[in-house]
Amino acid sequence: MSVGRNELCPCGSGKKYKKCCGVVTPITELRSRHEQKLQKEYVSWIERLNHFVSGQISSETVEELRERFAQEVGLTEDEVKNPEWTAHFFNWLVLDVKTGSDTPLESYLKQHGRRMEQDLRRAFSRLHLNVYEIVQVERDVLTVQHPVSSEIRYVIRTNNLQVQPGQMIVGRLLTLGLRDQLFTGSIILQPHVKDAITQWLQAHPQFAEAPEDSSKRNYTTDLYRFIVQFGKADTPRRVDSLLRRVYHVPDMARLRRSIESNRMLELKKREGTREVWVYAPRKEEHLFPTLKDALLELYEVQAEVLVLENTVWVEGYEPEQEEVAELLQLPGEAQEEAISVLSSTGAKLTKGTLFITSQPTLPPKVLQWAVQTYFTEKWLLTPNEQLDELAPILVAASDHAGLLEKLRSLLEQLEQDSKLGQGVARFIRVEVLKSRLAVAKTDMYVTNLLSRPLIEGLPESVYTVQPELLAEINRFVQEVTEGKSEVTVKKYDEVMNNFRSFVRSAFGPGFTWEQLRAEDVAYFLVHDIYTRVDASTKTLATNLLSVLTAFFKWLDKQQGTSLTSRIQPLLAELKDTLPEAYRCRTLLEKEAHQCLFSGDQPLQSVAELTLVLDEQTAQGWYVKNGKGEKFLLKLPQGEASLLAPDWLISALLAQASDGTWSLLGTPELYPPVIGQFMGLAQRMPV
Repeated sequence: MSVGRNELCPCGSGKKYKKCCGVVTPITELRSRHEQKLQKEYVSWIERLNHFVSGQISSETVEELRERFAQEVGLTEDEVKNPEWTAHFFNWLVLDVKTGSDTPLESYLKQHGRRMEQDLRRAFSRLHLNVYEIVQVERDVLTVQHPVSSEIRYVIRTNNLQVQPGQMIVGRLLTLGLRDQLFTGSIILQPHVKDAITQWLQAHPQFAEAPEDSSKRNYTTDLYRFIVQFGKADTPRRVDSLLRRVYHVPDMARLRRSIESNRMLELKKREGTREVWVYAPRKEEHLFPTLKDALLELYEVQAEVLVLENTVWVEGYEPEQEEVAELLQLPGEAQEEAISVLSSTGAKLTKGTLFITSQPTLPPKVLQWAVQTYFTEKWLLTPNEQLDELAPILVAASDHAGLLEKLRSLLEQLEQDSKLGQGVARFIRVEVLKSRLAVAKTDMYVTNLLSRPLIEGLPESVYTVQPELLAEINRFVQEVTEGKSEVTVKKYDEVMNNFRSFVRSAFGPGFTWEQLRAEDVAYFLVHDIYTRVDASTKTLATNLLSVLTAFFKWLDKQQGTSLTSRIQPLLAELKDTLPEAYRCRTLLEKEAHQCLFSGDQPLQSVAELTLVLDEQTAQGWYVKNGKGEKFLLKLPQGEASLLAPDWLISALLAQASDGTWSLLGTPELYPPVIGQFMGLAQRMPV
C-alpha cells in the first residue's frame, strides 16, 4: 500500500504527504492514526446529531413514525419500544425517512457538516442497511462479504461482538479509512438464513444504489419485516430431561482444534487428561476502568463438553445437545443416558447458570467484588416487578411520590435480606444502593453530591433535560469561537461536549440553568469527567476550569442568572488543586495496577472506600473513614508527597494481614473543598 508524495497526507492535516508525515512515518501507521482520529470525532458528532434531531422532530412526529415503523415491520408498538428494537427504529427515523426533501441526517450535514472531517462526513452520508456474511473472525477485526456483490470489507471488532464465521450481520457500516465500524443497531443471523436472505436481496436491487442515493433506502422496513417473519417461522424445540451423550471421536486432534477456536466454548478447568468446556452462545461482559479496563466475562451455561482421551461427553438438554453436535461436527452415533446433575459440579443445570472469568485473571477477592459490582449495576438498570416494571434508577430520577415510596420499601427489604444472607441481596452491594439512587446519603460517596441519579443512554425522554436548553451550549461555543484558531475551537468543543453529556443525564425536563448547583459542577469535575475522556491531564483540568468560567459568565449575561457568583468560588478553589488531582491520579494508577497483580501478600479483605487523608508518615498516610476510624494506607512516597491533609482518596483498596491498606484500583482524588461539600469539617491552619 502506498501514497504519492504529492498527494494529501492520510493523517488529515491537509498538507502534502512529503511535507507532513511522509518523511519518517510508515503509511500503515498513518492510516491507523487517521482511523483513531475518525473514531474519536465520530463519538462527539453522534452526540451532536442526537441533539439536533431531538430539536427538529417533535415527540408527536416520533410517535407517528413509531406507529408506522411497527406496522411496516410487523411488530406491536410495545415491541418497538423494547431495547432490542429502539436503535433500529431511531436509525430508520434519522437515516432513512425523508421529512420534506431530506432525511434528518442530510439536514444536519447541510447545516453543520462543513465543520466535520471530510471522510467522516462522507461515511455518515453513505450509512444504509445491508447484509454481510462473516467469513473470518480475528481478535480485532472481522472480514465480511456481501452475499450478492461479493464485496469484501473489514470491520473493527469490539469486545461485545461475539460472532462466528458463516453468521450474517444485518447492519450499517461506517467507513473509517481502511476499516469499517459497525453502526449502533445490528442483528446477527445464523448461517441457515443465508440462502433465503440472498434471494431477498436479489429481489430488492435498490440496496446497491443506497450508499449514494438516500431515496433508494426505502427497503429498510421490508428487510426488517422479512427477518421478523423468518424468525417466527422457526418452531421452538422441546426441552426434556438433562442428558449425557458420549461420542467416540476418531480424530481427537481435529476436535481439539475445533473446540479451541470456537468462541462459544470456554475452558472451565483441566484435570489431568480431562478438560471441561462450557458451551455458552450468550455471554455478557463488563469493563472496569478503575482496574485498568479489566474485563469481567459472564457465560450463560447452555451445556458442558467434557474432553477425555478418546471420547467426548456432552451434557445438557436436547436442543443444546444438537447445537453442540452440529457446531463440532460430532459423529452421528452416540450413547445417551438421562442424568440429574452435571459431572463437573454435581449440581443441576438450570436457566441462568453462569461461568465467570476475567481478563486478566483477578485475585479471588477482587473477582468477588467485581461480580457483586456488576450485578449491582445490573439491578439498578433492570425493570423491577415491585416498581411497576421500571428500573430502580428511573424511579429514583422521577418525581412520582408513590413509586418513590415503593423504592424506599424495596431498599429496606434488601437491607434486611442482606443481613440474613438471602435473596438477590447476596449478589449485590446493598450498602451503595441508597447513595447511587440519591435517595439517602450513606457514608462518603461522591454520588452524594447529586440530587438525583444520572440517567445515561436514553434518547429523548421524560427523564432528560429539554433539547432547547442543551442548544444553548452549542450557541455559546459558536459565538465565543467565531474566528478563533482550530486549537481554541477544539478546546471549547471538548469541554462543552463533555459538560453537555453530563447535564443531559444529570437533570430532568424541568431543569433550568438557574438550578445548577456548585455541587453538581464539583461532581462533574472530580468524578464524572473520568467516564468521558481518555486521559485526565493538567491541561484538561485547566481547560475545564477556564471554559466553564466563560460559560457561566455568558449565561449570566444572556439570561440574567447568578451562576458566576454561586459557582466561581468553587472553580477558583480548584484552580491549583484540580490539575494536581488529575496528575496524581495518573501517577497512582501504576502503583495500584502493580499491587493488584503482584501477589506479594494474600488479600485479607477488599473494599471500595472514600477516605480522608489525616497525617503522613514514613510508612504511608494515616487516613480516616466516614466513622472516624483511623488506619494506615500505603502510598508511594513520591506521589503521596504531593497530597495534603483533608484531601480525600476514593478507590478499591486491599487490606493485608498486618492491617495496612493498599491501592488496587485507579484512585480518584478530591481536594478539600469537595470534602466540605460532603459535610466534612476542615481543620484550621496552625
